[in-house]
Amino acid sequence: MAVVQRHTPYKAQTNPHLHLPRLGEQGARYGFALLYLVIAAYPLVWLFYSSLKSRPEIYADVFALPQSLYLDNYVHIWGGVRFPRYYFNSLLVTTSSVAGILACSTMAGYVFARLRFRLREPLFYFFLAGMMIPVQVTLIPVFVMLRRIGLLDSYLAMILPYISFQLPVSIFIMRSFFREIPVELEDAARMDGCSTAGIFWRIMLPLARPAIGTVIIYNFFHVWNELIFALTFTNSPQYRTIPLGLMDFVGQFDVDLGYTFAALASATVPLMLVYFFAQKQIIRGLTAGAVKG
Repeated sequence: MAVVQRHTPYKAQTNPHLHLPRLGEQGARYGFALLYLVIAAYPLVWLFYSSLKSRPEIYADVFALPQSLYLDNYVHIWGGVRFPRYYFNSLLVTTSSVAGILACSTMAGYVFARLRFRLREPLFYFFLAGMMIPVQVTLIPVFVMLRRIGLLDSYLAMILPYISFQLPVSIFIMRSFFREIPVELEDAARMDGCSTAGIFWRIMLPLARPAIGTVIIYNFFHVWNELIFALTFTNSPQYRTIPLGLMDFVGQFDVDLGYTFAALASATVPLMLVYFFAQKQIIRGLTAGAVKG
């Protein structure tokens, strides 16, 4: 009688000591990430809690936590007339500039990426050459031009230069993204009778949300914090933006740090909101196609 031997499946013996180096490596990575987070986030946290300190507390110990919530700094700057006006001017100039940049760069990026016409490449590199021109060199020519056409000391004196000087990098970003979209999507849309404008609005723009989010974040931060153009092309207080308005808190021999911290904290809020909302589109673009159902 034959004896049938049953073979039990082989189970790999895992040595728990082999996981220790891997756990140590992951712990080191998380430790460095946590350290970087603390270093990067502390200045922002310090700014916000310093804005809640009175002037004697700030000068006593600039790094100490506030003993109580001192809101008079915010009441003072928002209860006046100038700072709310500066805040409104920054919002108006920044949103108008970003909207103009986004409208021009998306259309130009699509044209340079998809449409074929004569001098397409030379014209694109002509726009791209604007990235190599220092802004400081153009201050006097732009100032003279704005004065001749009667736009000096106005909102357009800031909005138009912002759009012009930020278009090269924005067009480069949009063109690079549109070129990565498969051409088969356009061909299928054309076979269904969709026009070039319909392809751009219904197919390309929804797919380009990550690039649009990048353009919005990059240009919003740049225009919101810009000082040179606003200082050169405007004189009246009614057109000043927040970077110019902060000079109201700087005296000849003293700086009111409490009001300055409150103004800076207030000016940081729109930047944080734009970043947190627009970064979702960038993350979706990075993870798009990584998981297939």
